[in-house]
Amino acid sequence: MTMKALVAAWVLLASYLLINCAPALAGTPWGMLTPEQRRAYHACLYAAWVQDYCEENSRSVVACIIANGGGRFPLEGRRFTHDYCWYAAVNLSR
Repeated sequence: MTMKALVAAWVLLASYLLINCAPALAGTPWGMLTPEQRRAYHACLYAAWVQDYCEENSRSVVACIIANGGGRFPLEGRRFTHDYCWYAAVNLSR
């Protein structure tokens, strides 16, 4: 292999590893979540899913949400569920 091809291969490998490690190395808001924050994030996503499902498929939305275990997380003012839940989980301890 020529030196140019070897350098190109190393650059590609290094950039691939950096791109895959970016979320783990990033700071707030896209860093790794603590176990408590991860539980809050998943609870928020589940509550949002239940609320969306019940709004689309049920005549009695409140009864559907209660029956499916939703409503445990405040979802007022959300537009994009992933971002809303992520920021709510990250700001849980602040």
